[in-house]
Amino acid sequence: MIDEKNITSGAEQTLESFGYKQELNRSLGLGAVLLFGMAYMAPCTIFSYYGLIGTSTHGMVAMSYLIATIAMFFTALSYRQMVKAFPIAGSVYNYTAKSMKQEVGFMSGWTIMLDYILLPMINYIIACNFIPILFPSIPRWLCIVILIAVVTLINLVGVKFLSAVDNILVIFQFVFVLVAIVFALKLIFAEGYSLIDINGLMDVSQFGVIGMDGLIGGAAILCLCFLGFDSVTTLAEEARDPGKTVGSALILLVVIVGGYFVLSTYIFQISYPKGWMEMDPDNGAYDLLGHIAPQWMATAIVIVMIAACVACAVSSQAACARILYGMGRDKQLPKLFAHVSKKNQVPDYGIIAIGITSLVAIILDLDLASTMINFGALLGFSMVSVSVIAWYWVKNKKRGGHAILNYLIFPIIGICICMYLWANLGMTAMIIGFIWIIIGIICMVIAKKRGVSLDQESL
Repeated sequence: MIDEKNITSGAEQTLESFGYKQELNRSLGLGAVLLFGMAYMAPCTIFSYYGLIGTSTHGMVAMSYLIATIAMFFTALSYRQMVKAFPIAGSVYNYTAKSMKQEVGFMSGWTIMLDYILLPMINYIIACNFIPILFPSIPRWLCIVILIAVVTLINLVGVKFLSAVDNILVIFQFVFVLVAIVFALKLIFAEGYSLIDINGLMDVSQFGVIGMDGLIGGAAILCLCFLGFDSVTTLAEEARDPGKTVGSALILLVVIVGGYFVLSTYIFQISYPKGWMEMDPDNGAYDLLGHIAPQWMATAIVIVMIAACVACAVSSQAACARILYGMGRDKQLPKLFAHVSKKNQVPDYGIIAIGITSLVAIILDLDLASTMINFGALLGFSMVSVSVIAWYWVKNKKRGGHAILNYLIFPIIGICICMYLWANLGMTAMIIGFIWIIIGIICMVIAKKRGVSLDQESL
């Protein structure tokens, strides 16, 4: 039997070696951390992109998901290496600050923070597109305010309650998708289709039409479905045995969720082989469910999508608050962000700040926000892989076959993939993204003028 007391004590010693003390509630095991990441990634996200990717890839959604899964796997490997070296909250910020320069850490944390700040807003916007179907008299702005209040309250209550809410909402989503798969399988057998069919993964007759560029284009969009798997690294100070727990969760998340994406869309494609020619790109999920299941499933997906958005918003707000906590603790941001509630042991001021900032969702455009997420996330992912090379290969001079593979080749592959996707973002996203970076540079300069040291050795 695992001695949880000794694990916690050991984790405190690890934090103390970095100059910190244990303030957050260390109570999460592998299962809870996994479900936290799954809630962030939203299992029902397959329905959000099914029509769009199905029509653009001529039904090869599963293959596009497979490519995206492989791409994200290399990024997950880099995260695992860094969480082993630095099992502390702050994610990208701490990895880059400790492995390179504090200035690099600040800007890396600032850049990926754009991802964490925007994701709750996007979920509020999406949820408020569904809520009027059930409650048409409630104005959009009031829906957003109510959702922000609920999500913020869940996060303030504490990480155990947060974990319980995530568990319920994730299970709810998986049950819905499972029911949809059952209906799809029922149709497959009723129509006499073969369950083992290469066309469910890749239609050779259509590959010549869309080419590899079509599949890569679909995979680039579907990488959005994986944004948030890295959120589990922000729980490093609340997980038992973080080096092992969080590191394992990262790999398992990409493999399990990626496999789930591939398998479910494979089955849906077989059950509705000509769907890509008949579906509305914007409402493909409704067309799919209308074809494979009874009408009540169309109503049910409204409720499920609202639940999925709430679950994702809860997890993303929690993750962002912990990045603010890490940067505030190191005096890279105002110290108030490092404040921890004595009662619930959560970074309460950071949680409230994200809740207030999320009110921007009332006026935010969904298309622009979705594109902006990629700007911060893909740059952040690339910097994590750079950190692996800087820490293990350059600073610690790890050598040998194992080191070349894990600390050089894999990270370089991850960097190349992420930067390729980043370089293909729209011009508007690039402009606003660089404005965000300039604001970060200004904040960093102000911090230096106030006498706040950005030297890693001063931590």
